[in-house]
Amino acid sequence: METTLSESQQPVVSSTQRIVDYGSTIRPESQRRPSFVFIESPRRYTKMSHHTASQDRLQRVEYFLNVLNQMCIGFITIYISYLTLRTGLEGTGLHAWLVTIGFSFFMAEGVMIHYEGNVLTNGYKRKTKTTIHWVVLTLGGGCGAAGALIKMIQKGFLLQSTHGKLGMTAFVLCILAMTSGLSALFSTRVKKLITPLLNKTFHNFLGFACFVIALVTQYYGYQTGYFKSRSETDFQILMKCLTLTSLVLSSYGPMKALYQKIKNISQQF
Repeated sequence: METTLSESQQPVVSSTQRIVDYGSTIRPESQRRPSFVFIESPRRYTKMSHHTASQDRLQRVEYFLNVLNQMCIGFITIYISYLTLRTGLEGTGLHAWLVTIGFSFFMAEGVMIHYEGNVLTNGYKRKTKTTIHWVVLTLGGGCGAAGALIKMIQKGFLLQSTHGKLGMTAFVLCILAMTSGLSALFSTRVKKLITPLLNKTFHNFLGFACFVIALVTQYYGYQTGYFKSRSETDFQILMKCLTLTSLVLSSYGPMKALYQKIKNISQQF
């Protein structure tokens, strides 16, 4: 049985009817054509790339110099330790070992903790670096001050040589730096007396001054009778060169940080 549709139910076919497919993802060519927005000109991009490359090269140089500095510090520490342990840790030998461990090793490493070019601590967070800084410099200051005090007691605090006078100066600066370090550690509690920025800047200056005087004292220590009687002249010159190299390379980071703090202070006032 066939069912016939009425005329009103017949589908209307028109050649002018526009068929719209709402489910199709096909779009006209003009709608699919992407539009680009240029944020920076090619010249600007080239300058930025060149600047980044320069920073990378500078960072590599800093890493290399830091590795060289670590080698100098290690050689000085190992040799003085070998020399003093071989001859006995008493009197001048104990003094030489303590000041070398304290100033040339611990303090040299401590002042470079926050330096970005330090290959040993570059991967640590700032809070961790600060903790290491306090521990290392506490050990360095304690050993260095104890070593200097041993020699001052041995000489009856009558130090006439350049090495002795510089050593006493380093001892005084070390005590002041450690005292200011405590106030810098609790800077939020003493901020009514002095701002934290000024307090930390003063502490950094004292610590850096102590480190410089201590290594210059170490330099003159190679001219003392204790070292001359136990090493050749060529080796004395080598140790002087290594000590000065370590002083210069270790000072770059602290001087950079100190300059930044002084710059911030000048902007505030």
